[in-house]
Parts: sequence; C-alpha cells; structure tokens
Amino acid sequence: MDKKFKKEVSNRPGGENINFCFSCGSCTATCPISELDDSYNPRLIIKKILLGYKEEVLQSDDLWKCIQCHRCVAHCPQNVKFAYIMQVLRNISIEEGYYPDSMLKDVTALDRSLRQYRTELIKNKKDLKEVISELAGGDEKDG
Repeated sequence: MDKKFKKEVSNRPGGENINFCFSCGSCTATCPISELDDSYNPRLIIKKILLGYKEEVLQSDDLWKCIQCHRCVAHCPQNVKFAYIMQVLRNISIEEGYYPDSMLKDVTALDRSLRQYRTELIKNKKDLKEVISELAGGDEKDG
C-alpha cells in the first residue's frame, strides 16, 4: 500500500476533489458501464485510491473501461469528478510503465469517437443502452 497515492492523484488537475468522496455510490449508480459490467465499480476504484492500493489500481483494466460520458460527474453531490480522476489514473499508469504510451493515444481517440457518436445518436433519440450494445457488436432488436 502506498499512503501517498491519494495525494499523488489529488495533486493533479482533475483529481483535486477525490478527498471529498464519502462513498455515496452515485458514480456507480449512474455509470452505463457499471450497468453492463458488474465488476466495474467507480466507488470501489475511489476507495482503493484513498486506501493506497496504487499498484492494483494502476494495473487494472478498469482504467480503460470508462467511456468519459461524465454522468458520474453530473450526479456526484461532492463534485469529485470521477471521469477526470480516470484520466489522471490513465496518465499515471502510462507514466509509470503499466501500459504503453500508445494505449493512452488509442483510448483518447476512442473516447473522442464515442462521444461524437453518442452525440449523433442522442440527436436521433436512440437509447444509451442501445448505443453501447451497437458499439459492443450486439444486435439488440425490439422484441
């Protein structure tokens, strides 16, 4: 355990409010990825940061599951900004060699594409679950 990890995260732009989290679970409850993947739990990720589980957090594939939809940011009563914390964690993870530099570029490009695609689908009034299913290669149809 690294007791300095939460300070490392909170000292970076985007991570400033992590210490305000009181584990209400709003981030997890509003996360579309949590709805589809029971193992993805933003509240637990924050808890691990606060407790100093640096290596476990930084080497986890969960860092790359967040689609940066910012629903967690919009619903957090403490303004913790979990989506921004995920960006901080991705950067630290790459800087410390847990993932190759190309991973961040790929994920950033994917995030941008997903947000653009989601915006277009919202304009066409499609449901977010349907969008995620389409992106995952599913063929969710009526009935």
